[in-house]
Amino acid sequence: MSAGILMLIAGVFNVLWLAGVFTRILDIKELLRITWMISPFPYLILDIGFGGNNFIASILALVFILGIFSGIIGGWFTLKGKNRGFAFMGAAGACICVPLLGIAAVIIMVLSGRRSHNKKSLNQRET
Repeated sequence: MSAGILMLIAGVFNVLWLAGVFTRILDIKELLRITWMISPFPYLILDIGFGGNNFIASILALVFILGIFSGIIGGWFTLKGKNRGFAFMGAAGACICVPLLGIAAVIIMVLSGRRSHNKKSLNQRET
Protein backbone atom coordinates (compact mmCIF):
# COMPACT_ATOMS: atom_id res chain seq x y z
CA MET A 1 0.00 0.00 0.00
CA SER A 2 2.78 2.42 0.84
CA ALA A 3 4.41 1.74 -2.54
CA GLY A 4 1.19 2.78 -4.27
CA ILE A 5 1.08 5.99 -2.27
CA LEU A 6 4.67 6.78 -3.23
CA MET A 7 3.87 6.20 -6.91
CA LEU A 8 0.82 8.44 -6.73
CA ILE A 9 2.82 11.18 -5.02
CA ALA A 10 5.48 10.99 -7.74
CA GLY A 11 2.91 11.22 -10.52
CA VAL A 12 0.78 13.95 -8.97
CA PHE A 13 3.87 16.02 -8.06
CA ASN A 14 4.95 16.08 -11.69
CA VAL A 15 1.44 16.77 -12.98
CA LEU A 16 1.24 19.79 -10.68
CA TRP A 17 4.77 20.79 -11.70
CA LEU A 18 3.89 20.69 -15.40
CA ALA A 19 0.54 22.44 -14.85
CA GLY A 20 2.26 25.22 -12.94
CA VAL A 21 4.88 25.70 -15.65
CA PHE A 22 2.52 25.59 -18.63
CA THR A 23 -0.02 27.95 -17.05
CA ARG A 24 2.85 30.29 -16.15
CA ILE A 25 1.81 30.35 -12.52
CA LEU A 26 5.33 29.22 -11.66
CA ASP A 27 8.56 30.56 -13.08
CA ILE A 28 10.36 27.67 -14.79
CA LYS A 29 13.86 28.94 -13.98
CA GLU A 30 13.16 29.24 -10.28
CA LEU A 31 11.30 25.95 -10.25
CA LEU A 32 14.17 24.10 -11.91
CA ARG A 33 16.58 25.46 -9.33
CA ILE A 34 14.39 24.16 -6.54
CA THR A 35 13.25 20.80 -7.94
CA TRP A 36 16.18 19.52 -10.00
CA MET A 37 17.22 17.09 -7.26
CA ILE A 38 13.70 15.82 -6.68
CA SER A 39 12.88 15.35 -10.35
CA PRO A 40 15.96 15.77 -12.60
CA PHE A 41 14.35 14.49 -15.80
CA PRO A 42 12.77 17.82 -16.96
CA TYR A 43 16.13 19.52 -16.42
CA LEU A 44 17.79 16.89 -18.61
CA ILE A 45 15.15 17.33 -21.33
CA LEU A 46 15.63 21.09 -21.40
CA ASP A 47 19.41 20.74 -21.40
CA ILE A 48 19.37 18.38 -24.39
CA GLY A 49 16.74 20.49 -26.20
CA PHE A 50 18.71 23.71 -25.81
CA GLY A 51 21.85 21.81 -26.80
CA GLY A 52 20.40 21.48 -30.30
CA ASN A 53 19.10 17.92 -30.29
CA ASN A 54 15.36 18.48 -30.37
CA PHE A 55 14.48 14.94 -31.53
CA ILE A 56 16.05 13.28 -28.50
CA ALA A 57 14.54 15.95 -26.24
CA SER A 58 11.09 15.17 -27.70
CA ILE A 59 11.55 11.45 -27.10
CA LEU A 60 12.67 12.09 -23.51
CA ALA A 61 9.66 14.37 -22.96
CA LEU A 62 7.38 11.58 -24.20
CA VAL A 63 9.09 9.08 -21.86
CA PHE A 64 8.63 11.55 -18.99
CA ILE A 65 4.91 11.95 -19.68
CA LEU A 66 4.47 8.17 -20.01
CA GLY A 67 6.33 7.82 -16.70
CA ILE A 68 3.87 10.20 -15.05
CA PHE A 69 0.85 8.30 -16.37
CA SER A 70 2.29 4.89 -15.52
CA GLY A 71 3.17 6.09 -12.01
CA ILE A 72 -0.39 7.25 -11.39
CA ILE A 73 -2.02 4.17 -12.95
CA GLY A 74 0.40 1.78 -11.24
CA GLY A 75 -0.12 3.49 -7.90
CA TRP A 76 -3.87 3.12 -8.28
CA PHE A 77 -3.55 -0.60 -9.14
CA THR A 78 -1.19 -1.09 -6.20
CA LEU A 79 -3.65 0.50 -3.79
CA LYS A 80 -6.46 -1.66 -5.19
CA GLY A 81 -4.25 -4.76 -5.02
CA LYS A 82 -5.41 -5.90 -8.45
CA ASN A 83 -2.62 -6.33 -10.99
CA ARG A 84 0.98 -6.75 -9.89
CA GLY A 85 2.29 -6.14 -13.43
CA PHE A 86 0.73 -2.69 -13.55
CA ALA A 87 2.09 -2.05 -10.08
CA PHE A 88 5.66 -2.73 -11.24
CA MET A 89 5.04 -0.60 -14.34
CA GLY A 90 3.99 2.20 -12.01
CA ALA A 91 7.11 1.78 -9.93
CA ALA A 92 9.23 2.09 -13.08
CA GLY A 93 7.29 5.20 -14.06
CA ALA A 94 7.82 6.66 -10.61
CA CYS A 95 11.57 6.00 -11.00
CA ILE A 96 11.50 8.17 -14.12
CA CYS A 97 9.42 10.96 -12.53
CA VAL A 98 10.88 11.18 -9.03
CA PRO A 99 13.78 8.73 -8.69
CA LEU A 100 13.93 8.73 -4.89
CA LEU A 101 10.25 7.87 -4.50
CA GLY A 102 10.38 5.39 -7.38
CA ILE A 103 13.33 3.48 -5.96
CA ALA A 104 11.64 3.36 -2.56
CA ALA A 105 8.45 2.04 -4.22
CA VAL A 106 10.40 -0.68 -6.04
CA ILE A 107 12.14 -1.76 -2.82
CA ILE A 108 8.84 -1.88 -0.92
CA MET A 109 7.18 -3.89 -3.71
CA VAL A 110 10.03 -6.40 -3.90
CA LEU A 111 10.09 -6.86 -0.13
CA SER A 112 6.30 -7.24 0.06
CA GLY A 113 6.42 -9.73 -2.83
CA ARG A 114 8.98 -11.82 -0.97
CA ARG A 115 6.91 -11.66 2.19
CA SER A 116 3.76 -12.85 0.41
CA HIS A 117 5.76 -15.58 -1.37
CA ASN A 118 7.13 -16.79 1.97
CA LYS A 119 3.61 -16.88 3.45
CA LYS A 120 2.38 -18.95 0.50
CA SER A 121 5.31 -21.36 0.94
CA LEU A 122 4.57 -21.80 4.64
CA ASN A 123 0.87 -22.38 3.96
CA GLN A 124 1.65 -25.07 1.35
CA ARG A 125 4.06 -26.85 3.72
CA GLU A 126 1.45 -26.99 6.48
CA THR A 127 -1.17 -28.65 4.28
